[in-house]
Amino acid sequence: MITYQVKLRKIGDMTTLPDSQRLFGFLVNNSKKCCSEDEISSFVRDVRMQNQNCMISNLMPLGYCPTPKNFIMQKLEKVLSENKKAIELYEEKQRKLKNKSKRIVNEIKNSDNNYKNKNKTIKEELEKIKNEFNELAIQINNLSAKNIYESIKSMDFVEIEGLEEILKLAERGKVVRVEDLKKIRHIKKTDNFIQKFLLDHQIKGVPGIPNIAYSLPILHFIDNMGNIQNEFSFFVRVEEESCISKCLEEIKKNITVREMPCFLGNKGSSGYNEYRIYNIEKQNNKNFEKRSNNEEVLINLGVLLPNIDNIDAENSILDIITSDRKPFEIENEIPKVISFISAGSIIKVKDGNINLFKIGKSIDNSKYNPLYENSIIFGNSYFVELEVK
Repeated sequence: MITYQVKLRKIGDMTTLPDSQRLFGFLVNNSKKCCSEDEISSFVRDVRMQNQNCMISNLMPLGYCPTPKNFIMQKLEKVLSENKKAIELYEEKQRKLKNKSKRIVNEIKNSDNNYKNKNKTIKEELEKIKNEFNELAIQINNLSAKNIYESIKSMDFVEIEGLEEILKLAERGKVVRVEDLKKIRHIKKTDNFIQKFLLDHQIKGVPGIPNIAYSLPILHFIDNMGNIQNEFSFFVRVEEESCISKCLEEIKKNITVREMPCFLGNKGSSGYNEYRIYNIEKQNNKNFEKRSNNEEVLINLGVLLPNIDNIDAENSILDIITSDRKPFEIENEIPKVISFISAGSIIKVKDGNINLFKIGKSIDNSKYNPLYENSIIFGNSYFVELEVK
């Protein structure tokens, strides 16, 4: 078995972030340069039958992974109760300061001229009270559960080391502050929409047909320092000498001379979703040389079609998405859609002897695509182990 990290640099604008299914299709299609049609068909069939091990992640900002937001908030529950106690103490101090300032103001109103002669000292004391009150307000906002949730919510991608650091904050049992979270390196995805027009009268050659307006999302990935992320990567875990392994080895050899251009999304003819593969690295395989154990926590990095019998759903935190693509099967004139476990979900396995490759599966799609005998819906996602207690 071998693990690759494929690094890409985006060229122009992105309208989508390619998922593991799209990347599987891209790699299989590029395998035609080094494998025959029969070899590719055999490989795809074996992936579906789980005779070939293959795991692929989504495309992600380089050095980052999807943030398991619900998992983090669950881990922070105990700490947030400590935050609440600290907030109550700060609020009590604020009430005392407020009462003290009211008392001083009332004394000024009822005092004689001698007390008023101390005007400068009184102003300094009131200013000191005001500063202490505002400082306490800052501390309260720093501990607020709402503000902590908003900070986590803004983290669409986080470094693995940063994620483990957040989890350590939860494990120590002390208060956690918004400023602690802001120090963690993370990325926020933003959408800007531009208006486009579909020129139906030109396409159909019929004058008078009105143009159709639609919005096109342009994605940007901005880190907590305000920098736009232009470099991305995805992970592939396959057997040596498989079609995808041969494809990646061929690309790896060629990019030493020239970076490989590729389109990983729609609107390629308009210049969108263009990338250049500039590096392919072989990774350390130690995490995959063993089977999963009952205490292991895995973070899902792709689109997972689960072998649900192998997953401890009760102790996992699963984010379910339904595909917005065409139905994968039509039976009795009824289209069927399919749901997946999305990237950022936390997986715990049922049995300590479960092979990581058996957590996901791929299914037959030839009923919808009769022209492709071995067409499949790829659902074997890539996982990373988290070190949590």
